[in-house]
Amino acid sequence: MTEAEWLESNDPAAMGAAITKRRRGSARVLRLFVAAFWHWQSFRLKGAAEQKRLRNRAALVAQWAESGTEPEGTETGYAFVGFNRRPRQAFLTTVRAPGQWSTSGNPAVKRAVWLLHEVFGNPFALRRKRKADPVRGNMFDPSWRTDTAIALARQMYEANDFSAMPILADALQDAGCTNEDLLAHCREPHEHVRGCWAVDLVLARE
Repeated sequence: MTEAEWLESNDPAAMGAAITKRRRGSARVLRLFVAAFWHWQSFRLKGAAEQKRLRNRAALVAQWAESGTEPEGTETGYAFVGFNRRPRQAFLTTVRAPGQWSTSGNPAVKRAVWLLHEVFGNPFALRRKRKADPVRGNMFDPSWRTDTAIALARQMYEANDFSAMPILADALQDAGCTNEDLLAHCREPHEHVRGCWAVDLVLARE
């Protein structure tokens, strides 16, 4: 997959396959994606009991992503794709799932594509090599990682409340950030999830 194809793609399965070949594909990030997708999908199920069950499973996957340790309770529900002990396989199964749900899967396809952009951003930007351009070369200049920016990002991450993203953009800009993609992502009026590529960049998390 090329960069242009990534930016225009509506195929989460193809995008997911491309992600597994990139640097930003750690077990933590892959599991956070899986958790975020299935948490969203839980609200589309019929019945409060089934919704709660899937949300609880997604929460366990998120816990697994953060701790690196398989939580108790996964053994009894191992049929759930997110409980696969191989994060890469859990991720690939998740991005392939919406395309197997016929027309009923259209909203899930859109959500999966949105989440791929939210969590992984533009993975091709990391490959660009332009010495005079820190945006294209390193994606993030360490000098932008000020105490204020780090504190804002950490607070949002720990509280799972990303309403201060525009303030983070201001802090980054005050620090000299010229990465338009990063600033725009922080200022876009949409939700964010744990694993957001912009927040992870500030916190230097893989």
